[in-house]
Amino acid sequence: MANHVESNDVVRSAPRLPLTWGVWMPLSYLALSALLLSPALLGGGTRLVGYGADGAMHQWFLQWFPYAISHGVNPFISNYATAPQNTNLLWNNANLLLGLAFWPVVRLLGAVNTLNLLYVVLMASAGSLLAWQLRPHVRHASSAWMGGAIFAFAPWMQSELAAAHLTMLAIGTLPLGWWIGTRTLAAAREKRHLVRWGLACGGWLILQYWSDKELLATTAVMVGCLVALRWFWGRRVDLALVRQLSTVVVVAIVVTAALLAVPLAIQFGSHVSLSQSTVSSPKTNVIDLLAYILPGYGQLVSSSFTTSITGHFTGELLETDLYLGLPLIVLVVVAACRQWGRPLVRFGVACTLLGAIFASGAWLHIAGHSVELPLPWLLLGHLPGYAKAIPARMAPFVLAGVACLLAAGWDEVRWRLQPPLQVLLALLLAATLLPSTGIVQGIRGSSVSMPRVLSSAALRALRSGAMVITVPIPTRSNHGISMYWQSEDQFRFKEPFGFLLHPSPSGAYTDNFNPSPLESLLLTLTEDRRPTSPLPRAALARQIQDWRVAAIVDVRESGFQNSERVLESLLGQPRMIDGAAVWLHPHVLS
Repeated sequence: MANHVESNDVVRSAPRLPLTWGVWMPLSYLALSALLLSPALLGGGTRLVGYGADGAMHQWFLQWFPYAISHGVNPFISNYATAPQNTNLLWNNANLLLGLAFWPVVRLLGAVNTLNLLYVVLMASAGSLLAWQLRPHVRHASSAWMGGAIFAFAPWMQSELAAAHLTMLAIGTLPLGWWIGTRTLAAAREKRHLVRWGLACGGWLILQYWSDKELLATTAVMVGCLVALRWFWGRRVDLALVRQLSTVVVVAIVVTAALLAVPLAIQFGSHVSLSQSTVSSPKTNVIDLLAYILPGYGQLVSSSFTTSITGHFTGELLETDLYLGLPLIVLVVVAACRQWGRPLVRFGVACTLLGAIFASGAWLHIAGHSVELPLPWLLLGHLPGYAKAIPARMAPFVLAGVACLLAAGWDEVRWRLQPPLQVLLALLLAATLLPSTGIVQGIRGSSVSMPRVLSSAALRALRSGAMVITVPIPTRSNHGISMYWQSEDQFRFKEPFGFLLHPSPSGAYTDNFNPSPLESLLLTLTEDRRPTSPLPRAALARQIQDWRVAAIVDVRESGFQNSERVLESLLGQPRMIDGAAVWLHPHVLS
């Protein structure tokens, strides 16, 4: 192997970015991501990807930022989805840059089509950016392509797509940061263009802040650990290089502070402490040690035996599915052992192991059981800014490391195996990573449409920004549907129960379970259940009056008689508009 790989790990005989490589590689990733998204794309803009409410939340963000900016409303603080209380959107997965960049696309294609297009673009860009970064380090273009493919389309990414976690799919910023970092180091060694690369580093920090703040925080930890390992292996510090890098660091800090001063002040200055556990808990969403080798719910090759084990892993299925499969694990382990002298391999091993250790959480988990073996996250979780970080979301670093090792391993496969055996190995790797029907169903999502009643003359006669409560209220099980209605209606009305992190006397919640009588009642009716205790009429009347509710609308036209009967006993006879029950300016009957 040493005969055909340069000692500095850069294959000089390989052109950097020939035209054919620069065209077919991103196109192939676009085709793969479009194929993966085809169940939703074929819905013609009526299917919202995902099992939970994240899809509705992200399309809400896509329309909220342009609306807020064009109407002179603060885009970062809003009570439109959590009225009457304000919500700091900077503590949510709100991406201002995507909202602004895709503003014209939303106007042209609609929010749902745009969101589905974003999924395609983000996954394809993640694979392309990593493959571009790997290409100078490998002899064969196919090796770089394989690395990019596992980074962009691994089971963890498929699960994040099925959960409609848009920010988790935007991991293309990691290889972009790697590219900027390597060239910044080269510039520092040559003592050239330090200010330019300081600006580039600052620009990356700003981009990552808006893409995913949690990934920015965990990237800082990973970079610190990798630098410490590099020093440990090298046993020396180049003081001249440190002095040159200090210029880069100062420029990056100045640029970042100048452009993020306002959002950071808003984020940390107007939000209560997230003292209440959220739905995605850092204590439960961890990667089990067996998750890497046992196919579970998300894999087509799973069996009843394997799912009986993986079904008891700690955490949510769609957050903790970091399956790699034995064929891939064997290939990368062999590559690590045989090619340890290559910097790309040493970097891949370090990134994989560090990411896996952090992704395991505070304590090692095996087969769903916590083992009394403390891990570094036990300390990290107590640091400011990391208390609510999710260990399982260190998965992108594991995937990046595995991608490096796979690229190196495939270089040797191309060197040693005949083409038929190469094809068989590639098919074996692909087969073990195919998504299950459950993942495909999640990607297919749910069909969404606007209730006709929300466009009726009676509701349009209400003042702009009036409080309108729809039944069903948004929950995970109904995909946060009323947030979709609100944004599609261009925020003509406010609603109280949006699927957002919002403050309350006891902390912050991602679901809409504030301890209020009205919400408890409406949640019961949303699930088509009858209240098991007498209605607290006085408390309900006070809440409706205090919130200045302009209308309560049961948009379900048939099959949900329980809600209409209970609301009728509470509010009186409704007006029937377009098949829906509407109570305008509701008052609780005495």
